[in-house]
Amino acid sequence: MRVDEIDRNSVDHVLTTTRAVRQRLDLERYVPLDVVRECLEIGLQAPNGFNMQNWRWLIVTDPEKRKALAEIVRKIELPFLEAMESQIEEGDEQTWRVAKSSRFLAENIEHVPVHVIPCTTSKVDDDRKLFKQLGYDTDLVNMAASSVYGELWPAAWSFMLALRSRGLGSSLTMIHLGAEPEAAELLSIPEDVSQGGLIPVAWFKGDDFKPANRRPLKEVTFYESWGNTVPRG
Repeated sequence: MRVDEIDRNSVDHVLTTTRAVRQRLDLERYVPLDVVRECLEIGLQAPNGFNMQNWRWLIVTDPEKRKALAEIVRKIELPFLEAMESQIEEGDEQTWRVAKSSRFLAENIEHVPVHVIPCTTSKVDDDRKLFKQLGYDTDLVNMAASSVYGELWPAAWSFMLALRSRGLGSSLTMIHLGAEPEAAELLSIPEDVSQGGLIPVAWFKGDDFKPANRRPLKEVTFYESWGNTVPRG
């Protein structure tokens, strides 16, 4: 398909309306594994460093495993949400809505029919050692972490966009990584594999999504030097 044959309006619509879906997930409707597989196939087309394709995907549908994962999530997220909610300013309705939906998902995540855990066979510590072997002598923490997870997120986001285009909702959560070893033991994930998050997947309920309220581009984008406004043209 040539560029001039692409339906840009449809592409832009999916890109600007893919939301983190929490309260509008259909907790009752069955999600066929073939649909999940199809969306993951699309995710596998994402770019990645040196075409190493270190990503791995774990699909969890077993009710008991989902319940155990939910307990891990709640153990960490509910105290976190309490702390965050105490700092939300009065009148900040958008942040309150996010907090409310996050709490709803935490309290109901075991009922979401499919959990997808994006993983990578790269380890931050291993990459840090590699960079040192290559002669880098600076602080490598950020470089190594960006290298490991930076090749995972594009594939995860492509997967979520594919879900969106098929009428499914998702939300990339990372709170359970605070107890990553517990999840690894539960799901028999090897020690040399890093988890990148947890993506609950279900059909979404209600009307279509709209673009979210975001800060104006001119407030978050600079030109040539920090603070310079991007010119038109």
